[in-house]
Amino acid sequence: MQRLATRPRPPFVRWEPGYCCAPERWLPGAQSVLVGAVSYGHRYGKGVLSPRQGYFSPFAHRPDYHVLVREKLEALGQYLCALKPGTRCLVQVDSGPGCERIFALLAGIGWQGKNNFIIVPGHGSFVWLGMLVTDLPLPADEPLPDACGDCRRCLQACPTGAYSAPYQYAHQRCLAYWASRKGGLSAEEAKLLGKYRIIYGCDFCQLACPHNDAGNHEGAAGVDLADVLTMSPARFRELFGGTAAEWRGRSVLRRNAVLASAANTELRPALAQVAREQGPAAEWARRVLEHADADDV
Repeated sequence: MQRLATRPRPPFVRWEPGYCCAPERWLPGAQSVLVGAVSYGHRYGKGVLSPRQGYFSPFAHRPDYHVLVREKLEALGQYLCALKPGTRCLVQVDSGPGCERIFALLAGIGWQGKNNFIIVPGHGSFVWLGMLVTDLPLPADEPLPDACGDCRRCLQACPTGAYSAPYQYAHQRCLAYWASRKGGLSAEEAKLLGKYRIIYGCDFCQLACPHNDAGNHEGAAGVDLADVLTMSPARFRELFGGTAAEWRGRSVLRRNAVLASAANTELRPALAQVAREQGPAAEWARRVLEHADADDV
């Protein structure tokens, strides 16, 4: 059993043209690509964030979907190898050059929604995708027909206008992209991340989709802002170790927590504590507090 490169990579990577659809370039002699979809809709609750919470998308909760989906696909690969000894397989879960959504669409796992997410009948778009490439020839499935009709709820739900039209998506306008990006943020980006209290991930377009049915539990998809603001490296590992957000690191998540705390006066002491440090979170904490002091004058 082989794996494609497993080093973490940022989202929205541009795949080399002509490469993502050439599995024989990943596994010489490749004959088939099997696509797996694992539902995580049950992770979503009906609860609402409290003023002391920031949004942490359920897709990134424990266990890390990279590990969970990979284990399932590797078990499938072992089954194929047992059926036909000598079969070669290679697994990818958001960790290589192939675009899972393209192959999921071709394999009939689901159809492509106007927000570009794959919508699986009965599960919606709350699914993780992974691929198993093999040199075992298998009969092909057919793509599913589009079932979105005239609905545009996902496009209209995006608070930053990242969708100019169906399927026309500017990732540079996505809250999830801003929240995971290292380096500087513009004033607009910082303001909107703070307004929606985004710590990691963004689900506006998916939550608006009528094909998605969030779970029935009462919890909200939130993390305690004061805890994230003041977390030590050890506390970071406790909170985010083993999640899909761990790769992004403590510094970026704390920066996002600073922005999400800007409007909450109860969190000023925690912000002041962060402001006495060094780094991106401290720099933004000082800006937030200076702006708050100016408003109080």
